[in-house]
Amino acid sequence: MISKTIVVGAKEHSVTRGAGAKTNIVIKAGQLLVITAAASDTWSAGTADRTSNANGLGNPLGGNYGLHQRADFKFLFGSLVGSLDGGKTFFGVGTYLAMTMVTSGELTLHYWDSNTTDNSGAIAVNVQVFPSAL
Repeated sequence: MISKTIVVGAKEHSVTRGAGAKTNIVIKAGQLLVITAAASDTWSAGTADRTSNANGLGNPLGGNYGLHQRADFKFLFGSLVGSLDGGKTFFGVGTYLAMTMVTSGELTLHYWDSNTTDNSGAIAVNVQVFPSAL
């Protein structure tokens, strides 16, 4: 089993900058991936009511700014998302994700937003990878 804590910054790991937080974890199809972030851990997409946890804006912590679309992908502003191909495609993570992987690649983690100008904060994300059950 692999277990690591990765710090994901709202500004430096924004999808608009294109550089996700590197985990140095290569996922293989069939492995179980579990990602958790504390619901009390927050970051911000700007001033006023733009603070959220990894579930994104629209939860009780911040205002509801709806979904942000980037290419074919839509998630709530301020969400934690992952990628296995360097940020070409994404999957939602939020504060808790557990899934058996159907594809392989190196995991990166990103802050989902439309700009980085006024982003701030970071959250600690625990990543666990369990061996294939196949």
